[in-house]
Amino acid sequence: MPNGKAPGPSMITYEMLKHLGPTANALLLILIHKCFASADIPDLWRQAMVFPIPKPHEWRCQLQNTRPITLLEVIQKSFVKLFYNRLSSILAAHNVLTGGNFAGLPGGTCRDPIITLESIIHDANCTNSPLDPLSGYL
Repeated sequence: MPNGKAPGPSMITYEMLKHLGPTANALLLILIHKCFASADIPDLWRQAMVFPIPKPHEWRCQLQNTRPITLLEVIQKSFVKLFYNRLSSILAAHNVLTGGNFAGLPGGTCRDPIITLESIIHDANCTNSPLDPLSGYL
């Protein structure tokens, strides 16, 4: 978990989580296990704060001169990372995902889907055919 990141609505930071004592750590672990068991998370974890950040050029009070940044709950992000780490190792170990569905797993790559897409575009250009994403190509 990286230090120095902005907290979500609860204002809990990664640094705070890293300095939890044994009792608080055990309680947090119980909460996380209950979330896994119930397939639900606390409502606070669903909240976020969105801030407009100015783009590199002049602000001029125009929203299009900003980009949004969303601050999520640190505990929720930690929960998701834990869940992803557990799930991805299981999916990778048992070859559950195949084809283009494995790029987000450890050892996965986006190379094959990109090569496929490049081939489809090249074929469409060579045959002067339109690309139709609903035709089953993509």
